[in-house]
This record gives sequence, structure tokens and C-alpha cells, in this order.
Amino acid sequence: MTTRLAVLGAAVLLALSGCTSPPAEPAPVVPSAPADDLAELPAASAGGACILWDYDFIEQKIGIRFAVAAADQVEDTSSCVVQTMNAAWPDLSLSVVETTTANAEVFLDERMPEKASKLTGLGGAGYRLNTNAAGEHGPTVEIGWLSEAKQLQTLRFTFPKGATAADVKDMNAKLLDLAKALSTT
Repeated sequence: MTTRLAVLGAAVLLALSGCTSPPAEPAPVVPSAPADDLAELPAASAGGACILWDYDFIEQKIGIRFAVAAADQVEDTSSCVVQTMNAAWPDLSLSVVETTTANAEVFLDERMPEKASKLTGLGGAGYRLNTNAAGEHGPTVEIGWLSEAKQLQTLRFTFPKGATAADVKDMNAKLLDLAKALSTT
């Protein structure tokens, strides 16, 4: 597994463990197996926002098969990140704020990033933000929206290095289809 995935997993475990005292007996050490020998656990088994999707559903919508999921919950915000087994990117994340009092105008004025473009046909209000490659990864596509159920939802797809403008354009449409399928009413 990649270092990034290991760090993500450690962060999720630390967040979930809280400040409890250590167990009376140490947990047994389980030898790691090569990635090819691991059974694919359902994304929903990670908890958090991962309960809203599965690998088959994601693959049907965006054409990429993910196999690893990690989740977290902070106050009223649930999140999920999925990745492939063999690389840090691509990855896909979903965050859901359980409830908000924001209306469409407030969402677009205060929650939409400055360089984002307004989307129509997705919940009460929505935006799309494409960013350039940075650091170790390629460009990103982010779609955020205010659902009809008064939830703030955000999808973010991060490409590996080398993604083209055509790849980004194609993912814009696919990610919007995924967002519409996830949007709560």
C-alpha cells in the first residue's frame, strides 16, 4: 500500500479511537499480506459517508474501480475516501454535512469557492471547481451542492499525474452524474 493510504488509515484510526485508555491486553499482530491476497471489503464497511456508496456503484458512474475505503466523522460531517489498491491516485472523496440552515443564496455566496462555476440541476444550488495538478497528484474536479434535504455534500476526484484536459472534461460530466445519484431529497 502506498504511504498516503497508510497515513490516511492511521489518521482515521486515531480519530476513531479518541482519548480512551489502552486495552488491558495488546492486540495480536497480524502479518500483512500482499495486496493481491487481500479480500475486497465493501466500501460501506468503513462507515461514515462510505455507507452511501459501493465500489460497483462508483464504477458504473465514473468508470474507475476502487478497492479501499476510509471514513471519518467529525461532529455533523461524515466523510469517505476511496482509492485503488496500487496507487495513491486517483482517489474520490465524499463529505456530507448532516444538516444546514443555509438556503441556495447563502450556499452560493458563502460556500462556493471563489473560482468555482455555478451548476444547475443539482439540489437547491451547486458548484463545480476544477484545479490544476499540484505536488504529487494531477488535477482535481470538485462538485459541491446543497441538497433538497438541507445537507451540504461535496464530491472531489483527484487524478494521478499526467491527466489531460480531455480527462478532466470527461470526469466533469461523470462526477455530476454521480452527484445527482447521491443527492438526497
